[in-house]
Amino acid sequence: MKKTLIAAALAGLASVTSTAVIAADPKAPTPDFELSGNVAVVSDYRFRGVSETNRKAAFQGGFDLAHKSGFYVGNWNSNIKYASDPNPYLESDFYGGYETEVSGIGVDVGLLRYQYAGAGLYNTTEAYLGVSYGPASYKYSRTMSDRRFGTGGIGANSQKGAAYHDLGLEFSLSEQITLGAHAGFTKLEGTAAATGDYKDYSVSISYALPDDYSVGLTYHSVSVEAGATKSDTQKNKAVISLSKTF
Repeated sequence: MKKTLIAAALAGLASVTSTAVIAADPKAPTPDFELSGNVAVVSDYRFRGVSETNRKAAFQGGFDLAHKSGFYVGNWNSNIKYASDPNPYLESDFYGGYETEVSGIGVDVGLLRYQYAGAGLYNTTEAYLGVSYGPASYKYSRTMSDRRFGTGGIGANSQKGAAYHDLGLEFSLSEQITLGAHAGFTKLEGTAAATGDYKDYSVSISYALPDDYSVGLTYHSVSVEAGATKSDTQKNKAVISLSKTF
């Protein structure tokens, strides 16, 4: 599930891109649109601390189209496989929003749709608001649909209003090495809130390689509510990644 915060926390895998210094023509106009893409292979697809591939590997990729005004749209995709379902599925995220900076504070607001081919009960819509300053970032995501990643429904079971709080820190030790830390809190609604709320944490390190490649290592940990049982997909695990931006 794609992160779109300006200074993305590392709620997930940290990555950096090596920067090439290119002599720019000062007379050349700034392009109205910028298109970028990304691909990655990860040893386990973790979303908010929970494995989306039953602790197996995933191939991921997407693109972003940004306008110089700050508006953007994008798409991101990954294979998924839930422990309770023998069938593999494709997750496709579609999002759009607006990024800007106010007095040195980055602001990112938008809408995100998680779409699951062949598994419509998991489809979820979220609105988000993120802020960042220096190495710190915070993002608030709010569920806008009655169902949320396979849970919820109409009435008392509705997950509309469920929230996710994402706090992150990211530090560059050098041009190649970046360290990250993340803490998140999932707050559900209705009857699911009793034992479904949980916290997730991660620490990460990434190393930039030539040609816009990077490798990363992230350690994930989950803390569940009292009385709840941690599932296999929530167990602590280190995840390795290889990614490329273009």
